[in-house]
Amino acid sequence: MQGISGAGRAGGVLGLDMLDNLIPYIPKEEEKVASEAGKILGRLVEGGIEPYPAPVGSTCTRAAVIDGHTAAVTVETERPCDAAAAAEAMRTFRGDYGGLDLPSAPRQPIIVHEDPFRPQPRLDRDADGGMATSVGRLRPEPALQNGLKYVALSHNARLGAAKGLVLLAEYLAQNSQL
Repeated sequence: MQGISGAGRAGGVLGLDMLDNLIPYIPKEEEKVASEAGKILGRLVEGGIEPYPAPVGSTCTRAAVIDGHTAAVTVETERPCDAAAAAEAMRTFRGDYGGLDLPSAPRQPIIVHEDPFRPQPRLDRDADGGMATSVGRLRPEPALQNGLKYVALSHNARLGAAKGLVLLAEYLAQNSQL
């Protein structure tokens, strides 16, 4: 579920079209999610990025939320992993920039909520200046052998765009000096 700001001014839906509404289709977005997920999870190789080979499926909708993209995620792990262990791994994750003291980096990249009514865009999209991802409703997915499911929320205009790009530039500048 993508916030209306994700469409931009020119390509977006009109504000009145969004009142009390949800747009069930965003052209080309589902293909983009699958492609980008493979790149994000992939690895650098000579000449580019080798995408991670996990299958990714998505349904992308435009929701009546100003900022923030929310994802209902289901994953199957290779080995058993209970929800408590997954939550702990998310809480302790610091990313490649952990400990580098980068000005745009969040103190805690993933915030795990125990409250089943979180995350919510209005309450959680601005966590750590909009640079943290909030996760909630982390629980087993019994339809899969080693399945987990959760809800994740990120600020699309900060972490997903402007400040995310600044963080990447800070990281690259720091690593070019190492």
